[in-house]
Order: sequence, then structure tokens, then C-alpha cells
Amino acid sequence: MMDYRLGRRGFLTGMLGVSSLPLLGSFTAAAQDQKLRVFGWGDGTYYKGLFDAFEKVSGEKISFEGVPFSDLQNTILQRFRTGDSGIDVFLVDPTYIPTFSKLGILADLTSAFGEKTKDKLFPSDIQGANYNGKMLTMPMEESTQVLFFNKGLLAKAGVEAPGISPDARMTWDKVIELAKKAQAAGAETGFGFEQVDRYYQLQVLPESLGGGPGVKGDDLLTVDVANDAWLQAGKWYGSIFADGVASRAPTKSQEMRDLFKAGRLAFLVGGPWNIAEFNKVDGLHYAAAPHPYFAGGKAVTPSESFHLGMAADTKNVDQALKFLNYAGVDKDGAVVAAGGSGLSANIGATQDILSRIPQQNPDLKGIDTLMQYELANTAIRRPRTLGYLQLEELVTRAWSDIRNGNDAAQTFTQLQSELERSFKRIKD
Repeated sequence: MMDYRLGRRGFLTGMLGVSSLPLLGSFTAAAQDQKLRVFGWGDGTYYKGLFDAFEKVSGEKISFEGVPFSDLQNTILQRFRTGDSGIDVFLVDPTYIPTFSKLGILADLTSAFGEKTKDKLFPSDIQGANYNGKMLTMPMEESTQVLFFNKGLLAKAGVEAPGISPDARMTWDKVIELAKKAQAAGAETGFGFEQVDRYYQLQVLPESLGGGPGVKGDDLLTVDVANDAWLQAGKWYGSIFADGVASRAPTKSQEMRDLFKAGRLAFLVGGPWNIAEFNKVDGLHYAAAPHPYFAGGKAVTPSESFHLGMAADTKNVDQALKFLNYAGVDKDGAVVAAGGSGLSANIGATQDILSRIPQQNPDLKGIDTLMQYELANTAIRRPRTLGYLQLEELVTRAWSDIRNGNDAAQTFTQLQSELERSFKRIKD
């Protein structure tokens, strides 16, 4: 998943109906009757290939409206509070499905796609699109994470390049050991996480140690972020910044990517969407290895990405269903929707995408097999809890505090109390 955050105040405003923020004006539906109105982030450039392809095969026209990435979820909540959202289809982070379901803003897709998606989409993605017995979104994208490394920096340090087979998976301690050697030989920074302190990327640290996702119980509203595994993971995370093998200075995903592209970073944990960007850099000789794990723990990797939702108040049902079918169920459409080297929730599309990556860069031979293995064996998903927005915001802030030198035990103990207070509002 790409990098964004939603303010806790913004979430509570939408969830609890507290009118402390101005409502955004909605589109005039009559003015857009001939176009499918799609809502997402940015200016639509990222999905332009999908829009163009859909218009070509269907004859339908698309009108896109976007907001800054960080404002996406809060804006969606507010647009539907107006009574006329002016939206037909919108991007949905699947962790927010419980929230959107409670607010009644997602159309039920069960009859249209419940059977049609079987054997077409990854079962875990279908499961993630279902809530309370209904299919509420169309899975579109998928994700995983690998350990990218700069071949030149490792060779300069006399470090043998890691293998790409799942059997060659390294522990976190081994990766940091090699990163320090690369740094001693001239690398500016030894190691980094692409998404620095985000829940999506760092959930795997306590999960590898058996600590769970931070919530538990049938309703996933019992907070559990101060167990021994979370504390151990937090202590390790803080140590790599205290040692200087990881830098506190880059705080954004693009900054981490730029550091790697400039040949100044030895190891980067990041997503496959980076491959197309990295391949364009002259002189960047890089390869990939399996995502690390904690010794004595299990291998786990982040997964999932954006779905598409059909607005419950749309008047353009047929157009919307055609678009969802093209982007999710139709293999050719799903390949386009994934964009570049991104992955798809469509099984056939992901197989096609992965098969092309080693052809584009021989140094990535075997990465297709690796990512297929991760999706099938080590992938974990973020919890489907009504408290996810608070969980993501506050856990991310806690990781950031630890990165900047705060004690992990104190930080996670405080986080436990803060999340319990926040979740109590939902339970009540």
C-alpha cells in the first residue's frame, strides 16, 4: 500500500457525525450523467492507463476527481454525508470496509460478483472484500514486500549478494549485520523501510514474533499492543536508528526511494511497484531477496491494496458494474489497472505481470517465483476492525516516536491506554 494517513479527528468527525469540519460540495449529478464519476487520490495520472483502456473497450466516458492522498478517506466520509455524493465509483482501502459498511455508503456487490470472482481473484482478496456476509468491494490491486539491495555497495563491502529463494530468507539481525558492513565500506545508509513507520509495513515485526496485529477478540476491538512481542519488536526497531544503520532523516516513502535510486542506500524493504521506477535509473545495479524475519519467529509479509467500491447512491449502476468488472475480473483490464510493476488481485493478471519482470531486468531472475510464494504462504492482512483508522494513526505515530528515540516499552504501554480510550467510544 502507498503512503497516507488520516487524522483521528477527521475519522471521528465522519464516524460519529460531529459537524466540526465544513462539508465539501458535491457534484451536480445531472451535469455528469453521461460519464462515470470516479473518485480517488491525486490528479488521476496513476490510473490514466486504466481509464483510457476502459473507455476504449466499453465506449463509456470517465470523469475523475481526486484529492491529496492524505485526505482521501476523510473526504469520502464527508462527501457521503451531504446526501448526494456525486460519486459512482471510489477507491477503497479494504481495512475501512467495516466503517464504510456501518455508514451505508457501499453498494452490495454480492449478486453481481459473488460467484463471478471465484477462481478469478485470490481467495484472500475475496475474503477481504466481504463483510457481514456481503461482498462490498471489488479487489483491484495486491501487494507484497521484498528486500531490495544495491549490488555495487555490497560488492564494495565484500558482502555476498543474498539469494532470492524463500529458503535463503535472512533474519533481521543478519540483514542489519550486512547493512553495517556496507555502511562501513562507504554506503551512506545501511538499511531502510520504504514506508518508514507505517502500520502496513511494520505490522510484520510483532507478527513475526507472534504478537498479533495489535487488536484481538471477535470484534477486533480489544487492544493488544503492549505484549512481549510488540515490545521486543519495538526495541529492535528503535535500535537500528540509535545505531545509525538506519537514518532518522528520511520520513517519506519517496525520500527512501530516492535514496536507494541515488546509490546511497544498501538495503531497502519495499514493494514491487518500485521495480518499474528503479529500472529506469541508469547505473543502478540492484536485485532482491526475501523479506526478512525474526530468528525464532515466523516469516510474514505485508499484503493487499486498493479495492473499488460502488457508491450506494449512484444512479449509474450499469456503468459502474462494467468498470468494476473490467478492473477486477477481466484479466486484461486487471493488468492495466495494476500499472507498471504493481500486482493485481486477479490471479491471471498477477501471473502475467510477474512473468514480465525478470525479462525487463535479468538481475531480478526468480523474483516472480518469490513473490508468488509470499502471496501464497507468508502474506498477512491488516485487521478488519471498526477501530482501524485510530489503530493505524496511533500505531504509526508510536513507531515514529520510537524511531526518534523514545523508549519502546513506555511508548507501547502509553499506546495501549490511548487506543483503549479511543476504542471505548466505538464500543459505547
